[in-house]
Amino acid sequence: MIVATPAAATTPAPTGGAVAGPVPKIKALQCRTACMGVTAGHIGSRVRVKGVKGKSLKRIDSVVFEGAPGAADDVSVPPLRAKKKYVDARVPRTAVTGPVMLVSTDGAESAPTAVPLTIDPTPMAPKSTAGGLGIDVEVQGNRVFYGAERKAQVSYIVRDNEPVTVAVELVRLSDGLAITRWEPGAVTPGVPQTIDWDGTADGKVQKDGRYAFRVYATSASGATASSAQAIAPGTPAKAVPGSFLFQRNIFPIRGSHYFGTGAAAFGGGRGHQGQDVFAKCGTPLVAAHAGRVKFKRYQSAAGNYLVIDGDHTGYDFAYMHMREAALVDQGDHVYTGQPIGFVGDTGRAFGCHLHFEAWTAPGWYSGGSPIDPLPLLSAWDKTS
Repeated sequence: MIVATPAAATTPAPTGGAVAGPVPKIKALQCRTACMGVTAGHIGSRVRVKGVKGKSLKRIDSVVFEGAPGAADDVSVPPLRAKKKYVDARVPRTAVTGPVMLVSTDGAESAPTAVPLTIDPTPMAPKSTAGGLGIDVEVQGNRVFYGAERKAQVSYIVRDNEPVTVAVELVRLSDGLAITRWEPGAVTPGVPQTIDWDGTADGKVQKDGRYAFRVYATSASGATASSAQAIAPGTPAKAVPGSFLFQRNIFPIRGSHYFGTGAAAFGGGRGHQGQDVFAKCGTPLVAAHAGRVKFKRYQSAAGNYLVIDGDHTGYDFAYMHMREAALVDQGDHVYTGQPIGFVGDTGRAFGCHLHFEAWTAPGWYSGGSPIDPLPLLSAWDKTS
């Protein structure tokens, strides 16, 4: 197996590169309504995350309820209010006890709260059904990545005094097209129901953009209701009930970084086959796209490297110069956003950086060809 030899370039100045925004910093967590204590509440409680002095929280995009270790039970919601000194959020229905963290609009992540939020899983008393048939819809993920450990999920409750038949559509908000539909049939009023979406329709991964779950209900007496009825003209897409942002890829470096130029770019130096992205050694790396690990090795030029065959992409993605051997093994299937290692300078590297490659089918040094990955990386960087 021949491994690409990264160009031996000095570290370029960070001009023209992309740099992540400031990392949110959390000072304290406090339950505000329906509380059992300062850091204890119920599903539906309002909680407040306070920031440190001098670090504004106005640009917070998501509040993440982390639950147990690992991402499988993470639930993210948009803030109810994002101010300079604090962020308020509602505890979502599928959240479980655990730390809380913040994510900014440019993808910068805070450290989790030092004290976990204790969540009582006992359902709150149902709202009155005196007004007739109604639907309460809540998305369990403000920003969702294809192939991530947790799929897009909608939780809904129908309010009525008689049996109700339900159908759910997933609508792409850019053109109003319903791309898939579920028909769970009869559901019990007052009992939370959930539906997951894996990011595909008719076997194809869908476009990046904002989508919304719409729930339609019909009671035994013929009354009808829809979760989309209350949408006013001109309502921003992110404020549409049941909506979320779907993205196929995540930027692989989870910290401040900038793109190399000249010999550190694709085609630079001695036929450089990838793009160098500079960051501090030890900055976390994640899988940009879900897929199967084809190679996990060490080579004198590439250092510790990993090659992943991206699901439904036609590309192999290579990650080189990692600080240590990758956190995953050859043959493993990794999910989008899964930690795979840390930025390093192993092998023939001048300055701590990720050397990233993208190869067309049939794959990396198996008949495919390298392409310039900078357009891909730049696009992912802008959205994640």
